[in-house]
This record gives sequence, structure tokens and C-alpha cells, in this order.
Amino acid sequence: LIAETQAQAHAQLTREGLSTEQTERVWGRFTDTYFLRHTPEEIAWHTKMLVDRDVRDSSPLVSVEQRSGRGGTGISTYTPQTQHSFACTTALLDQLGLNIVDARITPTADGFSLDVYHVLEDTGVELTDPARIRDIQQQLMHALSRADDTTVTVTRRAPRQLLMFSTATQIAFSEDPVNQRTIIELIAGDRPGLLSEVAKIFMSEGVDIETSKIMTVGERAEDVFYVSDESGRPLSSEQRERLAERLTAALDRRA
Repeated sequence: LIAETQAQAHAQLTREGLSTEQTERVWGRFTDTYFLRHTPEEIAWHTKMLVDRDVRDSSPLVSVEQRSGRGGTGISTYTPQTQHSFACTTALLDQLGLNIVDARITPTADGFSLDVYHVLEDTGVELTDPARIRDIQQQLMHALSRADDTTVTVTRRAPRQLLMFSTATQIAFSEDPVNQRTIIELIAGDRPGLLSEVAKIFMSEGVDIETSKIMTVGERAEDVFYVSDESGRPLSSEQRERLAERLTAALDRRA
């Protein structure tokens, strides 16, 4: 599967003028997990995004693809691997009136995180205004470039139609013993700021997000996080219990 995906991405990049050497140099940053989780079109997009990137450069990168293959507008961020970038990005996108319908956090082999967010306007339509897209990109670059861990506060209220639904928070924990991490499956009622609130709770509890799969289905958020503690080990039973209590209390509050 990986070889087939790579072949399709490589063919597209060759048509667009990249040499095999350029492509392979960028792909040296990617893990097998990355190639399993992304489409050939996304891989080509990210390869072009990183082809001129100096390996010593640690500044954030933000790229926007107006019509993504997964629906909506694709936003990719490439940042040093910290909790701050996920919390900051999700909060800012929410505050800008965007609905995150799909998100993937994928660590790279060089200590960065290549995150992809697929978004729609909160009215459910795609982004079409070039000026708005540029503004989103610039605001993300500015926020991710800040050296501190200050995150954006989401003050946007949930649309009235979301307030009509009530989805009780459900949290399930399981183990991934091969990779020494804990899997958290979270179902909750979707609302502005939900993802950033989850990220901030993870940060305060010393929980590191290694990878995630975020999906919004109607008024429900169905998210899966692969996490570890600050020492790189699975969460203890005490950590799980405390995390479940805090997440449930925070997410069951109505927006």
C-alpha cells in the first residue's frame, strides 16, 4: 500500500517538475505512518511545501489548499513537535469561524509535526474568498511563531442549530502496547473551541498527543488520540481517571 501511494505521489510530482532527488530528500522526513494516513495528492502537496525548506530551519510553515480531496479547504501546518501548536491552531481556526471537519496529527522523523486540518465556514460552505484564505494563513503563521505557550481564547458562540442537540460525552481508553501509548476515543457534542479545550486539558495534565484522527459527523465530534505521558509511557490508571473527569466536566458544559 505504501509503495503504491508513493508511486502515485511521485508520478504527480514528476509531472509538476520535481526531480526524484528532490522528492526523496523531502520524503526522508516522513515515517511509514505518514504515508499510510495521507493520499497521494496530500503527499505531493506536502512535498512541494517542504522542498525548499532548510533542515536547520525551525520556523513554522503554513500552507492552504483551497479545494482538498477530503472536502472543504485543506490547511497544513509544519511545526516543532509541541502541544502548543495543536491547541493554538484549533483555537484560532475556531475563533475565525471555521468548522474543523477532519484533522490529522502526524509526527515526522525530524522532530516536527505535520498536521492537516480540513475546514468549512461555520455555515457549512467552502472557503472561496482569496483574501480570507490569505488572512487565515497569515494569522496562523503569526500565532505559531510566538515563542510562548499562550493559546487563543475562543469566544465565538455555538450556532443555534448545534444548541438544539445534546450529545453526552463518551470517553474510552485502550492500550497500544506495541507503541507504548494509550488510545483515547472521545465522542462529544461539537461546538466552537472543543478541540482547543481538549488540547489545553491534555497540556495541563502532562499528556502528549503523538497522533490523532479528528472527525465531525453532524453535531457530533468523534475523535481518536494516541497519547503518552511526559516520559513517553502509557497513561496510568490514575491519569486516565483524572483525565476522564476533567474532559467530561469541560465538554458536557453547554456552549
